[in-house]
Amino acid sequence: MEPSVHVISKNGMFLFRFNNGEFGSKWCGIWKGSQKYFDYFAFKLGDEFLSEANFKKFSFYNSQFSTLLFETSKGKVMEEVKCYDDSVLVSVTPSFDSTITCEIGINIRRRDENYEKGKRYNLTETKNGIKAEFNGKAAYVYFSSGKFEKDEYYGIHSPGLYALKMGLTHYIDKGEVQNKYVPGNITYELKANETYDLLFSSKEMDFDSIYKLIKNKIKYAEEYGEIIKSESKKFDSNLLDRGFVMDSVDSIYSYTNFNDKEFYAGFPYFNEFWLRDALIVLPSFLSMGNFSFVRDLLLKISYNINEKGLPNILNGELYPKDVLGIFLIDLYEYFKYTADSSLIDLIADKKETIIQTCSEWVDKGFIHDKGNETWMDSCDREFSVEIQAIWSKAMTAFYSMFKDQTAKEMADTLKKSLNSLFREDHLMDQKERDINSANQIFALYFDVVDADKKDAIIKNVEDNLLTEHGILSVSKNDKTFDFKGYQTGAIWPLLTEMFTAVAFANGKNELGKTLLSILKDKNDNAQCSSRINEIFQPDGNPKGCPSQAWSIGLIPFITEKYIMGIEPDIPNGEIAIKKRKGIKAKKDLNLAGKRINIEISDGGVKSNYGLLELSDRFILEL
Repeated sequence: MEPSVHVISKNGMFLFRFNNGEFGSKWCGIWKGSQKYFDYFAFKLGDEFLSEANFKKFSFYNSQFSTLLFETSKGKVMEEVKCYDDSVLVSVTPSFDSTITCEIGINIRRRDENYEKGKRYNLTETKNGIKAEFNGKAAYVYFSSGKFEKDEYYGIHSPGLYALKMGLTHYIDKGEVQNKYVPGNITYELKANETYDLLFSSKEMDFDSIYKLIKNKIKYAEEYGEIIKSESKKFDSNLLDRGFVMDSVDSIYSYTNFNDKEFYAGFPYFNEFWLRDALIVLPSFLSMGNFSFVRDLLLKISYNINEKGLPNILNGELYPKDVLGIFLIDLYEYFKYTADSSLIDLIADKKETIIQTCSEWVDKGFIHDKGNETWMDSCDREFSVEIQAIWSKAMTAFYSMFKDQTAKEMADTLKKSLNSLFREDHLMDQKERDINSANQIFALYFDVVDADKKDAIIKNVEDNLLTEHGILSVSKNDKTFDFKGYQTGAIWPLLTEMFTAVAFANGKNELGKTLLSILKDKNDNAQCSSRINEIFQPDGNPKGCPSQAWSIGLIPFITEKYIMGIEPDIPNGEIAIKKRKGIKAKKDLNLAGKRINIEISDGGVKSNYGLLELSDRFILEL
């Protein structure tokens, strides 16, 4: 099945659209973060609109550049789309002489808004463009040639009805009525093979900047393409498909706003800075060598720590029990890669708050989450297994950073409590509920399961939760399993990624290869070009957010740490490389101001630095 939608994006600016050119969802159009500006743009060549009816081919080059080919009654038309920091450039090139007319649909709204009665815009014409203002926000359209004819139209439409007809998920877009504002039309007499450019922007731009973007669009697209190729080469392994690695690296950049130091959970639905999602993916930035961004993001998040923990969304009101724990795990991971203690020192004044908060959450040896305080926020759960796993790992990290004895005792207690949930071959989902769920994978992923229990749990997951399309959220043999359930049955690629890490970490290479194959062949490109959905039904039908960050964003970190077995410990001047049978890989690292080359081949390791061989690993001494 060919993907039906795509996203192009850069630093929070993004366009979501169907691959046939249609804007058939309230989420389609041009956005800057959670702020929408344009509903659609439509081009008419002569008397014929470019549309689903004459669409021929879509090409997704990377997250900043795509093309669509149309075949009208008069000939072929190429539409190129390029995304920049605050604007989207659309270039139309017909193979014939024609009058081109552009209709623009404007709808300035926040992500949580739908139809607003009486909504009106202040429209002004600028040099080579127009500006539409509403409620302190403005949408700009710039064109190098042609003329604008004002003919304002206010109406309503329901683009989501098309999305429903095309099988796009309905749990967020139910076809709600939306405002429609068309300021007029832009027309131009276009010659055969001449390109017409329009720039859609969220901010005012000067002529020189516009000219530079238009003139260098292909150059910019090629430069970004080379960056993705170069980054993906850092993860060269006999087990990984290069195209899939490129999709992962490209996707990570697409969800990242480097300017504002933010990371979005997914496009188009989750176009906000979700702290949990960002922290889950953040270790991949370490594996990619982008330490400065990790530091900036951790610092920005740290300002939000208080006696309630950390919110799930920046400036949000919901404080789940897991976000602060994952933050601490990431903070220590960053320290191991960089030996940068300055960030730890900066949050030292929050040390007592963190310990006090965590201590207050503990009830008879367990962290007491209650209600919707986990990543499974659609389920009413209590004393959840993954919360115990996360905080056992987090308190171990906390002790390593601050040498706090209370943290060490708490880590040991939580690990013991978590392992008490073991029943024959699995860890119970909750303290008082024996549900065989995928949440036990968190305990394996964070390595807080007793060694004598690991093989049984892994086999249980493989036998009862693994399908040909990935890991189910709840075992198909459990009484709570629901085929249509969001977190009580659906497949989550995030869980498949985590279980991939677990498989390789425990020497189960064939299982790991199977899971990688599922992610690449069954999940990637299923609905959104070069991206992976939030969830899949057990039969493999893609659902949820079409482009979810954590569904594909862990691949670099999993590759480096779990497939290649590389674990930096720069504070102690060394890098551990676990022996990996059947794996061939090359990795170049820039750590501690040194260029380090590592070559792995079926349990052996070569490097430009000295190696000490132990029974299960090599130690590279810096």
